[in-house]
Amino acid sequence: MTLMTRRSILRGAGAAIALPALQSVASRLTAGEKAKTLPSSRLVCIYTPHGVRNSLWYPKETGAGYTLSPTLQSLEPVRKEVSIFTGLCHPRMSSNVGHAAAGRWLTGVHENDRILVDFASPNESHSMDQVVAAHLGNQTRWPSLQLSTEAGAGVPGRSNTLSFNSRGLPLPAINNPRALFHRLFVPDRAEDLAAERARYQRQRSLLDNVLIESKDLNRKLSNEDRARLDQYLDSVRDVEIQLDRNQKWLDQPKPEIDASQLQFEFKNRSEFLKVMYDLMLLSLRTDATRVITLMSGVEVDGYKWQELGVNDTMHGIQHHGGNKGSLENLAKVDKRGADLLADFLKGLQGINEEGATLLDRTLVLYGSGMNNGTGLSDGGGSHSTRKLPMLLAGGRSLGIKQGQHLVYENDATPLCNLHVTMLQAMGVEQQKFVDGTGRLNGLI
Repeated sequence: MTLMTRRSILRGAGAAIALPALQSVASRLTAGEKAKTLPSSRLVCIYTPHGVRNSLWYPKETGAGYTLSPTLQSLEPVRKEVSIFTGLCHPRMSSNVGHAAAGRWLTGVHENDRILVDFASPNESHSMDQVVAAHLGNQTRWPSLQLSTEAGAGVPGRSNTLSFNSRGLPLPAINNPRALFHRLFVPDRAEDLAAERARYQRQRSLLDNVLIESKDLNRKLSNEDRARLDQYLDSVRDVEIQLDRNQKWLDQPKPEIDASQLQFEFKNRSEFLKVMYDLMLLSLRTDATRVITLMSGVEVDGYKWQELGVNDTMHGIQHHGGNKGSLENLAKVDKRGADLLADFLKGLQGINEEGATLLDRTLVLYGSGMNNGTGLSDGGGSHSTRKLPMLLAGGRSLGIKQGQHLVYENDATPLCNLHVTMLQAMGVEQQKFVDGTGRLNGLI
């Protein structure tokens, strides 16, 4: 018996008639079929390092009637599409995150423990964005994009990326806007395509040889080594899948866009981030990818935001010790980050897609992996895993209830509960993520 789809076709007497969308039929679809019938959903995760100046970030009131804090005032035009969270944390971790906050933000796993965790339970090393990319990535040219102010992966405890695959390996970030634009939108020449096909064929042959030789090796190994080899071979199979995907997309033309408004020359970080946000917006609008992460700075960041009148490094400001001038500088940087975010959200809101805005169909997570203060006060500049500054924008068409300030008491609500909520909104049928054991109260 053929399973009916939600838009089934009645065929008979030489005619084909499309049925209306039937809810009773929709409930019988498989997860993969549901993904094909739902509107395209997107995910963007944006990280700000070193925490924020708490006293100017967190709103005073709770619920839907809250007033935006001084730092977040620029979000007023999209206020109804944003929710602020107070009290989310990593409760199973020590209260001091050190400088490894970025690597934990989307994984809930300490970078130094990732290899051990991966061997015992691969799912606990996967960053949330990559779980979504595995679910949606075959529908776009690029399963996901990793963007940062620093290129590459970094090192454990000093990550340049937010994204980690199912074995806990970091996915390198790109920090060159022009190279990113070329990758996304510049058509490949015929000779480049031929060279790329030849390279894929060489890689495929190499992988085939590895798989053949591994069968002989497997018979000579202990059970423990077999497990390690199986894990390695899983990585090889992932590369195979990616090669097949890449070859398929070689014959698909890249989207054509008007790049006249893009400015690839920048004098400071504010201008750099503006270009990256513009490219992110174009990537989502053209469906080049549906999953993006962006680090607006790395931990132990040595950049000086001199365009804001800040002449100390971000790392120096983060260790403010309660100094008034350093706290004022931290607030300036926080506000610039919120201003750039607001422009990006307004850009998403201004794009209509099949009766909804692109913001309605995009989840945008923004925040930090550490609390810079003490609880909700400014403190002396800490590295706490408690009361993490966090907000979520968009996603109304994905079932997210927005326009509120939600407070979670007693440092007991895992940030990973928010990850579970986002995964489910993106169509991933997953009830748990690391120490997140259910959806976050108040969002759905």
